[in-house]
Amino acid sequence: MSSSKRPAKKQQQDRKKKQGKDGIDEIFEKMDLNHDGRISVYELTKAARLLGLNPTAEDAEQMIKDCNPSQKGYVNKTEFRKLFNDRQADIDAQIQEIVKAFQVFDKDNSGTISADEIREVLRKSGEDVDEAEIEEMLKLVDVDGDGNISIEEFACVMCDLN
Repeated sequence: MSSSKRPAKKQQQDRKKKQGKDGIDEIFEKMDLNHDGRISVYELTKAARLLGLNPTAEDAEQMIKDCNPSQKGYVNKTEFRKLFNDRQADIDAQIQEIVKAFQVFDKDNSGTISADEIREVLRKSGEDVDEAEIEEMLKLVDVDGDGNISIEEFACVMCDLN
């Protein structure tokens, strides 16, 4: 291999490494529901599910202890990256699946899902759902109470399904 190709390959590796870091950071930020800069056992369990894992609360506690024995019950973004850095391909695939599923519902590309959009998708798929059921779905998923489902709220539900 010529020496002129090595720098390009190194740049490509650096770019992939940065993209991986960004994906892990994105999951951290989505799972850090209270935006306190750290992931709790509960949030780590959800994040791990997003990555295709299915740890128990005890498993998540042990992961945190192994990574950060001085801070009981939490990991920060740097520690979180260490836990999941080698799972980047899985992270990217899971994020893409969630985004694609979200886009099925987000018909107007607003970045949120409304009750009307839920109703439309369910009716097109042959589901016979009444208004009370749609409102109940929205109420359960709409954590911030704005009447719409954000990608973050949608991702949390998807994590519970895995």
